[in-house]
Amino acid sequence: MSGPTPEDRANITVRVLEQAIREGRNEGGPRGKTGRGGMSFRAWQDIARVEIANAIRDAEAEATRRRGIGNRIAMTIGACLVTMGFWGAAVSWGRADRSMAALACMAAGGWLLLTAMEIPIRLAWRRNRGRRRARRFENIRSLDRQIRRMEKFLEERRDTLEDQVEDEIKSGR
Repeated sequence: MSGPTPEDRANITVRVLEQAIREGRNEGGPRGKTGRGGMSFRAWQDIARVEIANAIRDAEAEATRRRGIGNRIAMTIGACLVTMGFWGAAVSWGRADRSMAALACMAAGGWLLLTAMEIPIRLAWRRNRGRRRARRFENIRSLDRQIRRMEKFLEERRDTLEDQVEDEIKSGR
């Protein structure tokens, strides 16, 4: 597969929604116990609808592109085989020069070989892209974990500093 897997698409969509919720939460709105704002359910639904539609649109575009590649390969193979057959028949009936037919068949055979080699090259390329995509996604997960740890650390640090300031104010300093 050259595009993201369905699981990758779902994970990406969830990340986009999570980011929208986090940003929306920090932009204002009613404050809860944690002091963070919220995002309305309607806004969340609108964002989810757009992201899911984009993921489906991307998947459909990928399927259309793949069909186009398959059709091109099939047409090329068919044209090469017809060319070889035509020149082979012309030579067997004695209506064509053998050297000209040999050159045409060699050209068609070379083109057929290149077309046949395209398939394993594309598969190797797709596997490599999948590995790179998985590595990038793991890097994103790792960065997300680091950000969450840092947020937690900063919140704890803020709380301790607030406690220290309150203690100093109470002690009269």
